[in-house]
Amino acid sequence: MSRDNQKRRTRKALVEAAARLIAEGRRPSVAEAADAAEISRRTAYRYFPSAEQLSVEAALEATRQNMELSIEAGRADEPVADRVARLVDALSRMTLKNEALLRQMIRFTIDRDAIEPGVPPRPSRRLEYVERALTPLQEVVDQDELDQLTHALAVVIGIESTVVLRDICGLDSAEILCVQHWAARALLAAVSSDAPAD
Repeated sequence: MSRDNQKRRTRKALVEAAARLIAEGRRPSVAEAADAAEISRRTAYRYFPSAEQLSVEAALEATRQNMELSIEAGRADEPVADRVARLVDALSRMTLKNEALLRQMIRFTIDRDAIEPGVPPRPSRRLEYVERALTPLQEVVDQDELDQLTHALAVVIGIESTVVLRDICGLDSAEILCVQHWAARALLAAVSSDAPAD
């Protein structure tokens, strides 16, 4: 397992442990979540310096399964563009439903340094969702270009995109979704035009 995957698994284990404790009616501290996840408290505090930040992420954990199911809902041989369109729709619905929590998450992490070398201040499930949607391209697109597409898609969808489109551009929710779909299609088309034919 790569070091990046291990870091993702550590963060995920902490969030899932906190979500379980919250479901039991508790308000777990970072230390309690670390104990429940069988992860050192020191490591846990590197990922989540406050119980409030951990609780926000744990509250959002419930959306994960719906996101994954939405991405995988199509036929096995469907175009990647359809998978990406479902990703944009599902992430937009989740963002709009949880906008206040997601804005809080930005507030918690905007001034933070990296958790440790190679771990950004707010590792996001969004990258996992984009990677899942783009899985069919792994055999036909160069890895560097696929990474670039993954990162570019992460920019044009999700809470940060929504904040810019709502707060700066003055768009409503329907207009935000249209722009996010347009941007995702444009990015995918840019890569698809360079990909070898099947």
